[in-house]
Amino acid sequence: MASTDRHDYLLNASNFSAVLAGAKSDTLTFPGPLIRAHKGDIFRMNVIDQLVDTSMLLSTSIHWHGFFQNKTSWADGPVGVTQCPIAPQHSFLYEFATGEQAGTFCYDIDDESTIITLADWYHIVAPQAEKQIVPTFDATLINGKGRYPGGPATPLEVINVLPNKRYRFRLISISCDPNFTFSIDGHPLTIIEVDSENVQPLVVDEIQIFVGQRYSFILTTNNPVANYWIRATPNVGTIGFDGGINSAILRYQGAPDADPFVPRYVLRSSFTLVT
Repeated sequence: MASTDRHDYLLNASNFSAVLAGAKSDTLTFPGPLIRAHKGDIFRMNVIDQLVDTSMLLSTSIHWHGFFQNKTSWADGPVGVTQCPIAPQHSFLYEFATGEQAGTFCYDIDDESTIITLADWYHIVAPQAEKQIVPTFDATLINGKGRYPGGPATPLEVINVLPNKRYRFRLISISCDPNFTFSIDGHPLTIIEVDSENVQPLVVDEIQIFVGQRYSFILTTNNPVANYWIRATPNVGTIGFDGGINSAILRYQGAPDADPFVPRYVLRSSFTLVT
């Protein structure tokens, strides 16, 4: 019988101009830190609410997307559904088992080279956004980095790869509202996992991913050494890629430290999960 490991984590939810998470106050990030485990293992995540910005919501919780939570529904996280919010300067211990599940999951509140997160970023805080019927986000973030129309040319996310290798990428939508059409110029994507379920390999040029969904795909780096655009087109908000919006960079080892110059490739097929 395989042994069951227990994984103990401390997550601090703090804010400056955003909600950040991490094990220590000097390691806070958005998105939050990567958490790994094996099938059958047990998680113990102690979440401490250290939110202090009164222009934002001070109470919080963490929702663990994709876990069945068999006999541990109390640990699922949605406020008002399975738990009360965590009050400032208080903590809540989430404890649950992975069971027989394996794959990619996400939590709300990496930065591994094989993980790609897509998020919508708002320049207004939640209490103000709640006054609008459907607030429009200002920027698409890929692994926590992005630009907005008319804004500064801040550094984009760069994913470094070696030539002539096969990579498993885990694509995760941590957005609140939009879905994204994701692609990497000149590179077909072979889908092998959807929402933590293994699937028959399917080769596509783009993936439409909705809120909370997760995909694993294989990417083969057999193109000429260069920089290639990674694109995440939202279904609402500002469409296009002018000025580097909705974009990141796939950089082959040996390519210059510069934006891609290659044109956008013609897409041949797409895949959408209908749920």
